[in-house]
Amino acid sequence: MRNPGRIFTLSRFSIYFEMVAQTGSIRQAASALNVSPSAVNRQILAVEEDMQTPLFHRHSSGLSLTTAGELLLAAIISGKRDFEQFQSRLDGLSGLHGGVVEIAAIEAVSDRLIPDILSDVTKRHPRVEFRLQTLDFKAIWQAVSRNDVDFGISLAGKSSRQVRIVSTLQPAIGFVVRPDHPLAQREDARLNHATGSKLILPDSTLAVGAAIQDGLAQHSVSLNPTFTSNRIASIKALIRSGLGVGMLTRMDVMNEVKAGELCFVPITESGIRPLGFSLFYNTQRRLSAAAQTTLDLITESFNALAEQSGTTSP
Repeated sequence: MRNPGRIFTLSRFSIYFEMVAQTGSIRQAASALNVSPSAVNRQILAVEEDMQTPLFHRHSSGLSLTTAGELLLAAIISGKRDFEQFQSRLDGLSGLHGGVVEIAAIEAVSDRLIPDILSDVTKRHPRVEFRLQTLDFKAIWQAVSRNDVDFGISLAGKSSRQVRIVSTLQPAIGFVVRPDHPLAQREDARLNHATGSKLILPDSTLAVGAAIQDGLAQHSVSLNPTFTSNRIASIKALIRSGLGVGMLTRMDVMNEVKAGELCFVPITESGIRPLGFSLFYNTQRRLSAAAQTTLDLITESFNALAEQSGTTSP
């Protein structure tokens, strides 16, 4: 009676069978595998008997696969490929290799906060791969909702049954100046402290620019900027050149402040509200060890920055 289930438990047979199919010879296969030709032949004959069909045509010049043999070889190769993929995913879950970590983030985060964190993760998981997409805030929420990425960082939003917010950072908005500017000596400032200075502002296409415009409107303050830009990097370059006083979030200049290149002075008016950033993921996604490590490190960074700025990170 046929026993088709047996061939899937015979890993030794699979190795022997594939080598015979490649070489077209039991003797050559046995030599390559460092076993006796009779051992290889016995395995093949036993499975042919179980399947009640020949797997090879026997010729004087060697062996060639029958149609059944070709189907079986394809199944073995496909099974090996599936197992290798399973092993790769298993290694990623256990942290042995890590796999791929996919992140979607807005520019304010991807250019400043993320690089340092990824450096820390690669020390723990040296073979991990990162795919970082810089998108607008709506596209990031959509990518997480569709389960296209491991997690996202975007403008603050609300948790749902499918998307969970892990942490929220609310960096203050303030004046950004060179260390030799008079404002650099202040711990905080009001809007009127910039009167008479040339202003360098982000335009309203940037989230921080829109927040500044809303705050100014609430205070009925009209600040006419000398320079506006839709790129944070350009604004910082203009400030470094001594062309005026900028307005950005603390997070926008965290690296420059740490290096002593620029100074950040928070604005005290209540209408100039901190800009919220949320870290979130899809609850239906099972994170790899490396993705979870990255998520935890970003959460720690959010909390540390929140402590520095005196805001909370729920």
